[in-house]
Amino acid sequence: MGLWLIPLVLAMFAFGTGDFIVAGILREIAAEFDISEALAGQLVTVYSVVYAVAAPLMAVLAARWSRRLIMIGGMSLFVISNVVATVSTIYAVLMATRVTSAIAAAAITPLCFSTAGTLPPEDKRGKALGFIGGGLMLAMVLGVPLGTWIGGRHGWQAAFWFVAGIGVLVLIGMIFLLPPLPAGDDATLSARLKPLTKGSILRGLSCMLLVSAGGMMMMTYIAPVMYAAGRVTTDGIAVLFLAAGLAGVVATVIGGAGADRLGPIRMVILGASLLMASMLTLSAMVGWGATPLALLVVLAVVWSLAIGTLNPPLQVWLISRSGPAANEVMALNSSVTYLGTSAGGVIGGLLLAQWGPISLPLVAAAEVAIVVALLLTAPDRAVPAPADQPATAATGAA
Repeated sequence: MGLWLIPLVLAMFAFGTGDFIVAGILREIAAEFDISEALAGQLVTVYSVVYAVAAPLMAVLAARWSRRLIMIGGMSLFVISNVVATVSTIYAVLMATRVTSAIAAAAITPLCFSTAGTLPPEDKRGKALGFIGGGLMLAMVLGVPLGTWIGGRHGWQAAFWFVAGIGVLVLIGMIFLLPPLPAGDDATLSARLKPLTKGSILRGLSCMLLVSAGGMMMMTYIAPVMYAAGRVTTDGIAVLFLAAGLAGVVATVIGGAGADRLGPIRMVILGASLLMASMLTLSAMVGWGATPLALLVVLAVVWSLAIGTLNPPLQVWLISRSGPAANEVMALNSSVTYLGTSAGGVIGGLLLAQWGPISLPLVAAAEVAIVVALLLTAPDRAVPAPADQPATAATGAA
């Protein structure tokens, strides 16, 4: 691995922190602008919607531009947006900064994944993708709590200064550490998007949608599920979140390395088997209703490890079938991940209301079984990268 990976990982850390930090300072923002917390919460909603729509559009529009230039320009926009947020005195202006921040993240994030999935030698791509995913997980464990604490101590503006500061570090790293990352080949737009019509790409994206929906469903409703399983209260939930978050950071690295050594399909089967077993065990614990907290912590670590080991090999599998459309496919992957997290909250709420906490882990296990079935029945094989792809042209820089 080269030093170029550092700013990409930190970029994911910055985007993850910037995305979710609003939830931690929601009350302070609502009070500052004299609006309801529900209206303040739309800062998160708008960010997610803009990101989901902008990611594939930006990938297509910028297909022939230097990826290094896009990353540096996008990170500059991200920093400026967060600086403007700190001095916003009108809610509409603050909302506008969320839109521009989302566009910047949507332009850069797919490039981080596609670069990590093509620049290193083939036997190290899974590990590189694992590090990229680990940056996002680290944001949930470290960035968001730290930024929330800073915002609580020094005002909500300080939280945005914190995010902007991370962005400046990333920008410096991109300027000095990123190698030349030229645009892709001279393929036409229709040729570039042709792999998106393949059944394997749609299968892979469907798998990412299901994994994201199942994971977010369990994390969103972890409180009622764990209360039903062992009468876990708020303090216990905090412990579970911390344990699961730390396990998730480790898991993304394990999943990437495992994809390199075992192949993406075998790693997905391994992670899926572990996740299904943990979900079925959790449903049994909910039925029991008196599970000790220590056992629930262990189970949370196991299922977080399982989810974390699924994402990198799924991304490796997708990139291997993308051909020259790796950037576009990773953009769509980012979009479906956001859609999956949104759908997970809705599905989980419906299940909880209709059938109670025990239904959530059972449905999560079923979703993982569908993921395995989709991958194992995919009819086609990997698409070789073009000769001028960074995967081959820049192997020596990895």
